[in-house]
Amino acid sequence: MYTDYPEWCLPLINGEIDEKITNYTQWLGTEGVKKGLISDKPENYIWEEFIIHSLGFSSLIVKNQETKSICDLGTGAGIPGIPIAITNPEKEVFLVDRSKKRIYELERLRIILGIKNFLPILSSAEAFVAENVEKIDIFVSRCFMPGKKIKKEIFVDKKRSKGKVLMVSSNKKEEKETMFHVKHQEILLNNGETRNIDVITLD
Repeated sequence: MYTDYPEWCLPLINGEIDEKITNYTQWLGTEGVKKGLISDKPENYIWEEFIIHSLGFSSLIVKNQETKSICDLGTGAGIPGIPIAITNPEKEVFLVDRSKKRIYELERLRIILGIKNFLPILSSAEAFVAENVEKIDIFVSRCFMPGKKIKKEIFVDKKRSKGKVLMVSSNKKEEKETMFHVKHQEILLNNGETRNIDVITLD
């Protein structure tokens, strides 16, 4: 099991959090694969691309002390929402997905991990945002769709969405120059590679 954390992760981790992250990582590599929530991946891939990348989102969220609620759009197997919930136990995290199978397995996982601050929601991203945009402080998505497309197709009520924060993974440098109100954060993995997270303030 790959369980090394980059130095920037260490402020997020204590003994209890490490245990829950380890349990979640093991679940991804076993039940997550068995149930078809993720494809079969090597342990190091799951750790670096799913866990460490997700903790990159969490490191940005922790800096905002006023954040109380987070929504993971198109959560799939709970990435990045579950690592965010584990490292932010005082915050409420909604895991939104339109797949009944995924939501069922995430509800079971909630019991297995003993984590009460994440809530799986069976819904499309469009419907959830339309009904709850004012209640959520930060929206995150690791690979649901590009940030520009999320802004255009999900946050259609510009007045109610204004000022909300959207964090999305992005490795497409050519898109960065065309987006406004965006901060680009580099996330360093253990293997020396980097991943980008775009922090977008909706206007």
